Amino acid sequence: MNTQYSGALLGRQAVIEFPESIAEVRYTVRGDLHWRVRDKNGNITQGHERLSYLQLSDTLHFLNWIEKTGFTVSQVIDTENGTVNAFWSYADDQSEGGHRASMFVDGKFRFC
Repeated sequence: MNTQYSGALLGRQAVIEFPESIAEVRYTVRGDLHWRVRDKNGNITQGHERLSYLQLSDTLHFLNWIEKTGFTVSQVIDTENGTVNAFWSYADDQSEGGHRASMFVDGKFRFC
């Protein structure tokens, strides 16, 4: 794990509600992420990732990981205000930008 200023996020569990899905996440103290996502149709995906993590302040956290599929996630989590600003990048053969597409997604964050 690439980490600086390990803090209040690692070693905890949370739920993130995105417009189209709900993620149950567990951040280990060693810098791993275990996630389980249920989309609006009830489909479930899950995984285990190695985090790059930077604690920006007492309540702001920056995370990044790349999944086995190549799906890449960057998040800024504000634990005080209960928000997540995420950037997703994924394979898209129709895209002229390196055959990848991306999008910003906002969510609600809460510890379990």
